[in-house]
Amino acid sequence: MTISLFRIAAVAALFAAPALSQAAPAASASFDGTWQACQRYDGELWCQSLQLEQRGTQIRGAWNWRASNTGGTNLFKGRVVDGRVEFDPEGCSIGANGCDPRTPSEQPSYLLQCGAELQWGDARMTACNAKIDDGSRYRRVARDQVDTVDFSAYAYFDDGKAHPSFDCAKAKTPVERGICADPAAARTDSAIAHLYAKLLPRFSGDAVKGLREDQRWFVGVRDAAYEGAERGERAKVLREQLDSRLKDLQRIREFPRKGLVGDWNNFAGGLEISRDAQGVYRVRGNAAHPVDGRWVCDADLRGSGSDERVLARAEGDADGTGLQLTRIGNALRVQEVDVRGQPHPASEFCGHNGSFDGWYFQSMPGQR
Repeated sequence: MTISLFRIAAVAALFAAPALSQAAPAASASFDGTWQACQRYDGELWCQSLQLEQRGTQIRGAWNWRASNTGGTNLFKGRVVDGRVEFDPEGCSIGANGCDPRTPSEQPSYLLQCGAELQWGDARMTACNAKIDDGSRYRRVARDQVDTVDFSAYAYFDDGKAHPSFDCAKAKTPVERGICADPAAARTDSAIAHLYAKLLPRFSGDAVKGLREDQRWFVGVRDAAYEGAERGERAKVLREQLDSRLKDLQRIREFPRKGLVGDWNNFAGGLEISRDAQGVYRVRGNAAHPVDGRWVCDADLRGSGSDERVLARAEGDADGTGLQLTRIGNALRVQEVDVRGQPHPASEFCGHNGSFDGWYFQSMPGQR
């Protein structure tokens, strides 16, 4: 076995690496970001990646390796000491049931920043200039080039403090202060921000505007629900709103199937679209005001069209109000229209002020 594969095994045992020599780098180096090292062994490409999040001198991170159809991910904590990252000897390995503790390493391992690279080392490592194989040279890459981990989803990183998606020192609104006062709410807020940022690049044009519109709707409802709740219930209401939004985002398909058939959801509700052997589309929809259900929508319609656009109306009511469904990129645009195909000002499917109008996102079946 070559040194490359030995290193993969060693790092899996929690980051062992060869010694280096010469002077240490400046202590001001930042380790935040995503990094990758790839090399070939027997014609197969082995890639290791690092996802590092630095807050002051504290580091939390994920080490990920992939080769063919195998791989693994370890989580770790550390701190910046004299310009290098010193890892805690304990770590955990992500599995089906969370992150399982790993056997502590016998000696500390370190990560040194060397110009545009990061390099592994052990306790004897003092500098960058030494002969080192490519498997220990991590180069900065864009976040979407590596498999990233939502740190907020793992109790391993729970230090009992709030770590939301924003700086609590700059919290101004009642909701922001409420999130900062509740570590559980802060974790969910961080997870929402992470997943939302991951989904945005999957959409473009009007479709990405639709996802942003849906997110703004959530923020407005979240804030109104929190401020409208009794003081003793505010923390509970906030958690419920955040948990619900996280589930909304988790069920969105990053790579949706083509056409209109499938389950489509947004913050208020969803549509189930099917097509029979004769090419007739059936559209069943349900929605409600996200806070108090002050309006409820219900529809069971049929129509015809293409994989890109369908006009559906209630059976036996060809001249009634309908839903026009248009596939735009990775999203679905829904509009309530009258007999002439023009926007209908008052919904016939919903209670007062309710509407199916809006953007919907393809979901895994049975998740609404």
